Amino acid sequence: MKKTIIALMAMFAFSATNCQAQGLLDALKKLGGSNTEQSDSKSGSNTASNLLGGLGDIVSGLLGMDKVSENTIVGTWSYNVPAVVFESENILTNVGGSAASKAIEQKLQSYLNKVGFTSGKVKMTFNEDKSGSIQFANKNIPFQWSVADTDLTINLGSTAVSQLTSSTKLGKLTTFKVNCKMTSDGMQLAFKADKLAQFLSKVLSAVGSATNNSTLTTLTAATKSINGMYLGLTFVK
Repeated sequence: MKKTIIALMAMFAFSATNCQAQGLLDALKKLGGSNTEQSDSKSGSNTASNLLGGLGDIVSGLLGMDKVSENTIVGTWSYNVPAVVFESENILTNVGGSAASKAIEQKLQSYLNKVGFTSGKVKMTFNEDKSGSIQFANKNIPFQWSVADTDLTINLGSTAVSQLTSSTKLGKLTTFKVNCKMTSDGMQLAFKADKLAQFLSKVLSAVGSATNNSTLTTLTAATKSINGMYLGLTFVK
């Protein structure tokens, strides 16, 4: 298992993203020791539970399915760690369970470390009037938000120059719809891989940081090939 995870991590270093995406998918399947043609949902559920073993409840690796209230979101949240989540237990089983998730989360955090997006250094504030701000790199990046069922919508950017500081370049308004899941110790926001990359790129651009990092580009290309896989950010109050 250790050798397999090391091999998985090494795959992210290659620049041929098309071949790499398929290679990642194959490697994740091998981690789980399962077959993508496995269709029996009961068997898939049992296999997934065995994979996770003592690493925690399988629900922790799935998208949020419970309706989220506005009152629950209001407040200031501090970034904690990244997360990899899936639409269903069968998908989680077919790509190798929590072992594969942890490998990808570590690679995502290695990218975030390079740009200073680390635990306790980034905060998101959600106000009752549906305004909000991201506190990062000593700057406040404004946004608007709304929530419906399990979807949190974040409108990041502005068409009004007057709303931006001279050092903050949000550019054209961009809407991000993400799965929001409240956990016992925080909040998880799960994006499609390319949308997380777009979100991070916009935040980094707003504070004047470089956004053409090959690590994130490669990670996005690889994970996009796996339907039902989401990359997320977790926050605590």
